[in-house]
Amino acid sequence: MLNFLFNNRVTKQQFLLSVLCFVLYFLSFSPLSAADDVSVPDGSAAASVTDDQVRKVLLDILEGEPKSPGTGSITDNTSLSYDEATLSSWEPTETNKVAAKLRELQEKLPLLWGALKAALARSTSSDDGFTGWQVVITLLMHLALGLILEYVTTRSLLKRLYQYAQPQSRTTSLKIKFITTRLIIQMLGLLVFAGSTYACALFYIRQNPYFELLFLEFLQAFIFFRFSMLVLRSVLSPFFEPLRLLTLRDGTAKRMYYWGVCFFGFYAAEGFVLAYLSGAGMDQVLVAGLLIPMSIVLNIIILVGVWSMRKRITAMFVDEKCEAHQASFTGRFFAQFWPYFFTIWLLVIWVLWQYRYFQGRPDLAEGVGIAWVITLAFPIADRVFNALLQTVVKIPWLQSPAFERRSRRFINIVQSGFRIIMLTVSVFTVLHSWGFYDSDMIIPLGTGQKIIDLLIIGTIVYVCWELVHALIERKLPEEESALASLEGDGGGVGASRSETLLPLIRTTLTVVLAIFLVISVLHALGVAITPLLAGAGVVGIAIGFGAQKLVQDILSGVFFLIDDAFRKGEYIEIEELRGTVERISLRSMQLRHHLGAVQTIPYGEIKTVRNLSRDWITLKLELRLPYDTDIEKVRKIIKKVGQSMLKDEEMGPSFILPLKSQGVMRVEESALIVRMKFTTKPGEQWVIRREAYRRVRDALSEQGIHFAHREVRVVLPGDANGNDAMVEPVEKLEPSVGLEEKTPGVTLPQAAAAAVTSMLAAEAAKHELRNGDMGDSGDDR
Repeated sequence: MLNFLFNNRVTKQQFLLSVLCFVLYFLSFSPLSAADDVSVPDGSAAASVTDDQVRKVLLDILEGEPKSPGTGSITDNTSLSYDEATLSSWEPTETNKVAAKLRELQEKLPLLWGALKAALARSTSSDDGFTGWQVVITLLMHLALGLILEYVTTRSLLKRLYQYAQPQSRTTSLKIKFITTRLIIQMLGLLVFAGSTYACALFYIRQNPYFELLFLEFLQAFIFFRFSMLVLRSVLSPFFEPLRLLTLRDGTAKRMYYWGVCFFGFYAAEGFVLAYLSGAGMDQVLVAGLLIPMSIVLNIIILVGVWSMRKRITAMFVDEKCEAHQASFTGRFFAQFWPYFFTIWLLVIWVLWQYRYFQGRPDLAEGVGIAWVITLAFPIADRVFNALLQTVVKIPWLQSPAFERRSRRFINIVQSGFRIIMLTVSVFTVLHSWGFYDSDMIIPLGTGQKIIDLLIIGTIVYVCWELVHALIERKLPEEESALASLEGDGGGVGASRSETLLPLIRTTLTVVLAIFLVISVLHALGVAITPLLAGAGVVGIAIGFGAQKLVQDILSGVFFLIDDAFRKGEYIEIEELRGTVERISLRSMQLRHHLGAVQTIPYGEIKTVRNLSRDWITLKLELRLPYDTDIEKVRKIIKKVGQSMLKDEEMGPSFILPLKSQGVMRVEESALIVRMKFTTKPGEQWVIRREAYRRVRDALSEQGIHFAHREVRVVLPGDANGNDAMVEPVEKLEPSVGLEEKTPGVTLPQAAAAAVTSMLAAEAAKHELRNGDMGDSGDDR
């Protein structure tokens, strides 16, 4: 057996040393050794008591007379000493009860074979000739009939299921759906098997309660075995790899399946034998004696399977995306030594279970049984849970760029919580069965339940938080950096209303979940929550009076968002401030100016909002043309330019109304002001404006029409003959290049030159002031 379990001599020596240490530790707490130190009074004194003495004592008790010192004992002794009286009233300890059971088992062990034959003989009826072979044949006939009916019931359903699933892709979600559907059909067949077998047995069960007990216990054991095999086959899929949930090779899956057949088969047989013998009237001490070798064989099957498949089981928990050298020291340590820990833990559970069973405490023995089941089911349950998590993170309505980055962390945290919960349940059930809860000084009563509650609450809250975030992030665009706003001219269409409100909803739900987590943790720890909530209400009222401005900002923001006054990404104006809405919080909003400055504005300070990014935007452009310009010709040129821009592949889709002329809007000193306008989608007006100016200028130039320049005309007094002097333009002001001196057309006197110079200076000052206002307006705001 050792050569089968180990591969090298060093490992064998380590295991033998571990087993030796455990045996020595167990023997130090052996109930037999503890019982040998206690002296139990023999029955020789009681054997010498006469009938008259017993009657006298009973009469004294019935009459209520106090016992004299001389009559206080039913023996010939006059009185008992303090130590003898204490010993006579002393009850056996738990260890002595186990020792007494073991002594009784040792005494009755020679009667075991006879008791077995007597119990089995009770299921037969010699009067009717119902022998043991007939019992076996009857059981087999009923099983065969039930299996045939089960096959007829499930054959067509399973055939249709396989036909439907054959052309489908073998995704994890499809595997789970297929396996679940198949398991439901097989459970239906198992139910038909159980019902038909029991119904047929009602006609053949004779007037023998022991045969009925035998049949029912055998049927229950067989159904349990079949159910276990169906579940194990659904999980491992040993004969069809495309439907396998776990990452296992074909050989490993088949080996685990056959090991499961041996384990569950022996476990069901053990339960059947013990249940029938106990119900057939066999001495419970002998039944307990049979339980010892059967449980030893069952645990040997477990250890043989674990040690023979330890490398394959370890490979199940190895992350394929993580290299071996990248694993942590703790991971490598447990990957190397977990079989030793498992063996010791299983032996501890078995010894404790046997101890509580012989002690007569079935409730504590059941607690140890829970830890035993969790220990055996942990590897498969952990891998199945991991496969379910891998399926959950691939659900379409959870997909988002942010959740894809967090999915690995989500799986690790939830998986760790699941493992810790299973480990905590196992450890605390064992500690409870061991007796550590008997004294609050060691472990306070209910500590294990509180820890388990905290772990479950924390895991549930975290899962809810991740799901809420994933659902919200799926409807939000990917976050952009602050530098992304440098591209474009701003003023474009902002985010949708949901994209604006969902971040606030996410923040609110996070706060609500955090408060729920704190309250649940305090409640699980036994802290009275009602006084805390009352105190929090008083504190909230005080904070409300002291932070009225904060409350005003929050309420104003709520109503602004309800009115849909602005959204994230929209270009708005608030009094003298303007910019793109970059961030919206509960108390304030942030605007980014087109020059880069970030402006934080509390909602309570906002009186009027001018939104420049809703629906459409109309832009009006002005042209300075000479007085002698043909306005009708200009109108046709502008209309033609507008039609050409409307047909442009890039700019055309952005137009809502094309470029057109509005005629002369006003007349200034040196030009006619002609206005044109167009309507576009928000954010597209700036590019179209530049292109409209360029195309209109080129079209006017082709027709000989030029823009009018700002100019100053000087009229000089007439000459000596009474003729008026010629009038010449002294200066032209170029709006695009500023003020430049021109050579006058005539020679001027000094006085006239001074007057012209002052006028030019005033005009230049106005021109520079106008240009300065247009260029520096962003800096002031």
